Amino acid sequence: MRKNRLKFDPSFYAMTLLAIMLGYLNEYVIFALTIIVHECGHLTMAFFHKWELEELKFFAFGGIMQFKGELNKSNIEDFIVSSGGILFNFITLIILILMREKMSSFVNTMLYDYTIWAQLFVIMFNLIPLPPLDGSRLINAILCCFFPYKTVLRIIRRLNMGLMALFIGITILYDIRQLFIIVSFLTYSTLKYNKYMYFLFQRFLLQKKMYINVDLPRKIVKIRNDSLEDNIYRGYLNLFEVKNRLHDEIKWLKLKYEENPSLIVDAQIKSN
Repeated sequence: MRKNRLKFDPSFYAMTLLAIMLGYLNEYVIFALTIIVHECGHLTMAFFHKWELEELKFFAFGGIMQFKGELNKSNIEDFIVSSGGILFNFITLIILILMREKMSSFVNTMLYDYTIWAQLFVIMFNLIPLPPLDGSRLINAILCCFFPYKTVLRIIRRLNMGLMALFIGITILYDIRQLFIIVSFLTYSTLKYNKYMYFLFQRFLLQKKMYINVDLPRKIVKIRNDSLEDNIYRGYLNLFEVKNRLHDEIKWLKLKYEENPSLIVDAQIKSN
């Protein structure tokens, strides 16, 4: 892995320093190893499907990966890669539970149980359908099988706001202060995701043009009075049916960006 592909957010260093100062270094190391297992799950599935890693960035609560052309992969591949981390944590959890009795005489039981708890926490936390967690990507991959990508983004936006209101309400109503940092992190990530949703869609179109994927399943999309952008599906090679004639997305995208060269520059800057 190249050095520029592996990055650490300032929050990662802050959390490390805080764990040392408060005397929770052992617990923090266990949690960090759990995160590494999780990310290895994603990497393994991505490697199996020949996805090329662009960046792996570690934060205080986990890591975020970016792959080259990831918005123009099949929905099945996206679902598998997104669930890889949870799958690896689940396998680790089962092994730890089965080996607990045999390992109890060799290791610190309290730290061993904490390792089990860490796997369970990471699994449950990542199943929350909010960005940037795996649950959000899994929901996204499923919805993209049934709706155009613009419609999916609208559904995701409403789902995000509804869930955030629910989590904030529960935290305040029941005074669960232990969840304050996590809810704050999810609120910030969700608002940021919703804010840049338009540029995410433009990035999706750009990746469809730049990383042409002819292995995607074909999908015939009937166009009447709507625009092509409103009807394009993610995870498919779209064939637009206009007046009983089929037009593939590749020709349309080339024409779109040849006629609007400024849009390419604008979308690249904004999406970054």
